[in-house]
Amino acid sequence: MTQKIKFHVVYATGCDDDYSSSALENHAPSVKGWRSERFCVYPQELVLQFPSPIRVRKLQLLSHQFLIARKVELFIGNCRQGTYPSYQSATFQRLGYISFDTNEKSSFKARELKSVHLDCEGLFIKLCCQKNHVNKHNVFNQVGLVAVNILGEFINHNGPDTLKDLDIMQNSTEAAILGSINKPEHTSLIDDITFGMYQDPEVARVIKELERKKHVAIEEERYEYAKRLKQAINDLYKVGERLGRLEKEKKAAVAEENYDLAQAKKVQANEIRMVVFEQLNIKNLLQSDRLRTDDTPNVLVRSPPHQLPKLQQEASPRHHQQYLQPPEPEAVHSAPLYADVDVRESDPSKSRASDRPIPTLANKAPPVAAEEEEDNPPQTARDAVGPDAQSMKVSRDLTQAIELFTHETVACLFCKQFALRERGMNEVSLVLDSLDVASPNYSSRAIIQVFKQAFTDPVFSTFSLTLNVFKTLMRRALISKNHTTEVCSNTLPVLLKRLGENVRLRDAIIPFFLDVHRTTNLTNSAVIPNITVNACKEKNPKLLTGRLLLLESMLENIGVTEETYSVDLVMRFVAPFLSNTARDVRDTAIRITLFMYRQSGDPVRKHLPKDDPALRKKQLIWKKIFESFDEIDGKPVNDPNELTNEEKKAAQVAALKAELAELREMAANANIEEDGKKGKPKSKKGPKPDASNKQPLPADALAEVEDSLDKTCMFCNEQNDEFNPETLDVHFWRACPMLSRCEHCSQVVEIAGITSHLLTECSVQNNFSECKNCLLAVEIESSHRCPRTLPRQEEVLCPLCRVTVTDGEEGWRDHLMGSKGCAQNPRRK
Repeated sequence: MTQKIKFHVVYATGCDDDYSSSALENHAPSVKGWRSERFCVYPQELVLQFPSPIRVRKLQLLSHQFLIARKVELFIGNCRQGTYPSYQSATFQRLGYISFDTNEKSSFKARELKSVHLDCEGLFIKLCCQKNHVNKHNVFNQVGLVAVNILGEFINHNGPDTLKDLDIMQNSTEAAILGSINKPEHTSLIDDITFGMYQDPEVARVIKELERKKHVAIEEERYEYAKRLKQAINDLYKVGERLGRLEKEKKAAVAEENYDLAQAKKVQANEIRMVVFEQLNIKNLLQSDRLRTDDTPNVLVRSPPHQLPKLQQEASPRHHQQYLQPPEPEAVHSAPLYADVDVRESDPSKSRASDRPIPTLANKAPPVAAEEEEDNPPQTARDAVGPDAQSMKVSRDLTQAIELFTHETVACLFCKQFALRERGMNEVSLVLDSLDVASPNYSSRAIIQVFKQAFTDPVFSTFSLTLNVFKTLMRRALISKNHTTEVCSNTLPVLLKRLGENVRLRDAIIPFFLDVHRTTNLTNSAVIPNITVNACKEKNPKLLTGRLLLLESMLENIGVTEETYSVDLVMRFVAPFLSNTARDVRDTAIRITLFMYRQSGDPVRKHLPKDDPALRKKQLIWKKIFESFDEIDGKPVNDPNELTNEEKKAAQVAALKAELAELREMAANANIEEDGKKGKPKSKKGPKPDASNKQPLPADALAEVEDSLDKTCMFCNEQNDEFNPETLDVHFWRACPMLSRCEHCSQVVEIAGITSHLLTECSVQNNFSECKNCLLAVEIESSHRCPRTLPRQEEVLCPLCRVTVTDGEEGWRDHLMGSKGCAQNPRRK
């Protein structure tokens, strides 16, 4: 049976004054733990020796709240048979390491507990602490451990193997065997490190005795007696941790020489201990012989449910990483004590896999007697007088909230009945009205825990009450500016997720953010602006619309300043929504963009695609935005029918061809007229000019014009007698210095339009984005450096050589075809 193994620290590299390594051998609320020497040399080693060789199943390390090692390496050690057991002669084998967090999230107020499952045999365990995490509290670069707990089994080489006693098939894998051993039903909560660290020692002794008697009663099939013992153990768990906290407060008062407070804590602890022992009838429960006659159906003793509430009989998940703080009594050990596991006197042959309780039956609530149902009719929300057992089971993470607002208040906030949640919020309001920041129970984390839960309330009346209480807290500036920032940063994001639920909630949340921003500690600060423009990964159109409406309202009331809403901060948030498929999202984002452009002007354009006629014609959304920019700037709005450069070139070619056809027709008519009047004398008067003043050209001239147009490249103006429609295509594909093939889609495009092609036309356009500085198309996943010389007005960068070029047809022709032009153009002659 896996149990808690005692050990002795036989070697330590060093220790600080009053923080000896021997403190790790005991678990109690007042234990200080071990600390290394100041400015010590790393690594720091601790060697633990067991009374005899053991098989280690689980190791638990409770780190100090700010003297935190980066990692702790684990070693198992053994001595050769026949030699004296000593760590100097032991051979150590490395098992691995445990890493610890920096603990910045808890402001260095919580302790991190790490648990690791092992399967190794040895007489020694060596802990090798590496260099510490650096923080403002750890001024001497120390590391510290508050407690070490080891669970395992003593090895009996002459007896049967413990693994074989599990009656598992011999061909099962080692992992499956270890998994069955390390499950909660094979370990006792009494052996856990949290029991020894947070339980009052006297109450812990009574719980251990009651636990032992409970297992004996189960073996003797005295189930009524076992039931009363179980109820008493559950109640003592809650009381024991409360007494452990009082003991810790008493020690702190003695250290501060506040003996009046210490005496008050002592008297309070004694009174609680005496009252609870009397209510639970602990004296009679410990006398098993006397109670043996009470296990008849006629004498059934139950502790009144109104005195101490029961914990919900449902196992909670165990985590390998926990942050522990001195907990509230009611928040401790939500997992049940399994009746088929004995801590001390278990027989290995009885611990079989088939004997484990079925989860559905283990978690099922016991049946209620008919008499109790008649005496306790179901209550409605309005008739409720207190939280039920489900609500009284609160998480260990809510310890600080319980210390500040009491357990009952926190339990009300988690209750399913909205009337109790309203009552809990009213009690929170009363506590905050008389809040004393200097109180030892005060913690900004407690306020965060309460409001993070309350902001999720589904009932609108309770939700509105929560908003009013929070606004009152902010207006009265009851907490410091730093704590105000911490509270808002951790609670208000919960409200952002609810903006998409319904219009009623949205209309309540938007003015709430504005009211909070105008409070004393937050005015002219970037706390609320940073929260409202925090990146949103959600795709729900209603939620996105709510986020944008909130930002729009904040901008209209606060304005655009570098301290609150800067251009970069707002546009980084809004720009991705301009192309959203949802119309409401898109329209709201456009309104915000136009508002920012009226306030700041051209800096807004850096976050948008380049204003290009092709883009305006292709995507109407950008046409609408850029035309609105032109209206704001007072520029004339472009004719919607205005042609792009490519269309203008095509129109010119079409006009030339039409003129050529007209010339051919004129030439044909002239030949016909000449043939019809052959032999007749020519008129002395010249031909009468037509309306267009065009003189008919001879057929030879027309043929020459036609031939020159057909044999000229429209891009580089090269004339070649060998040009025809087929050879011109070959010229475009291979030789034209003004054109180039795209490396990604093999399409032939103008070099001047490569950037636009990669961003809007290419088959891989999603892999490219426009650089805000040099305006070139760059791959999203590649590292890009802008050239030293950036383009000025009416200039662009060549995508081949990245040299500035005068924007226009002549400028590009000189750069790509000139003798001193683009050096990266392979077609330049």
